Amino acid sequence: MALVAANALAYVAMLGVARQSDDALPGFILRWGLSREAFGAWQPLTYQFVHDPGTIWHILGNMLFLWAFGTAVEGRMGRVGFLAFYLSGGALAGLMQLAVSPGPVIGASGSVSAVTGAFIALFPRARVAVLMLFSVVQVPAMLLVALYFAADLLGAFGAGRGGVGHMAHLAGTAFGLLVTMALVATGIVRRNDMDLAYVLRQWWRRRKMRSALEGSAEGAGPWTGNAAASLRKVAEVAAADAVRTAARQAARAREAAGASFARGDFARAAEGLDTALALAPGADDADESRLMLAVIHVRKLPDPAKARAALDAIGAKLPEHLRPLHAALREELGA
Repeated sequence: MALVAANALAYVAMLGVARQSDDALPGFILRWGLSREAFGAWQPLTYQFVHDPGTIWHILGNMLFLWAFGTAVEGRMGRVGFLAFYLSGGALAGLMQLAVSPGPVIGASGSVSAVTGAFIALFPRARVAVLMLFSVVQVPAMLLVALYFAADLLGAFGAGRGGVGHMAHLAGTAFGLLVTMALVATGIVRRNDMDLAYVLRQWWRRRKMRSALEGSAEGAGPWTGNAAASLRKVAEVAAADAVRTAARQAARAREAAGASFARGDFARAAEGLDTALALAPGADDADESRLMLAVIHVRKLPDPAKARAALDAIGAKLPEHLRPLHAALREELGA
């Protein structure tokens, strides 16, 4: 909403400049837009807030897409992360457009395209409401973005309208999709069972499952002489899926436990940690969960037996900076 407001204020300012004189507006665009003729280091950022004052549809279209797709993406990235992503995606998109066109380049289209690319990476199965022939139709978001991407591809190769930054749209969408998938892959943006990486992993697992069921080209399916080997493959794939599912459920339980602890609901926090440990006792953060459980049973809801069991179960995966707390809890417990 702050970005929408900033764009609206910048648009009102441009309307004021346009009313001053016929020469004022070109100078404003040349200074704050993105151009080769008068390039400034600030322009890759400022051009994103400069829209054509001759028509309201330019800014309205961009802000509608920003509102429709940006809220969900911001919810996953956080406000600061989303702002950095939005501005950097727009900057790259504008520079790519400038590489193929002398400019000036204006508008938030590249930034918004980055947001739509991120939305597809985070919510590939989502649907959006589209007004079509006086009725609202639910359309897959991936299809909508793909159609716009295809139109920009045609435009970039000379089949589109002049004055449209097709390369900025293409670069922004590619940036949004690839960078967001990288953020998910590295854990900077938390993974869940809705993002594109998860969908692709599920597709790959189903493919492996079908391959195991159908057997190899030599006829090693489960209904042939090598049935035992093929069924073992099926069991291995299913077991790996079960482990990954348990790990995701454990992560959610641990996150909920942390939120309960922050609210002072220590009983629910302990319950969540017990659930997380039962689901994934060997997880990388399992020792941290045990330490948090010990804190609860030593300092919040005293239960020496449970506290001692949690402390005794902590192994070598506990980070070094938490070991003094581990020692302090043992001392408080008298263990």
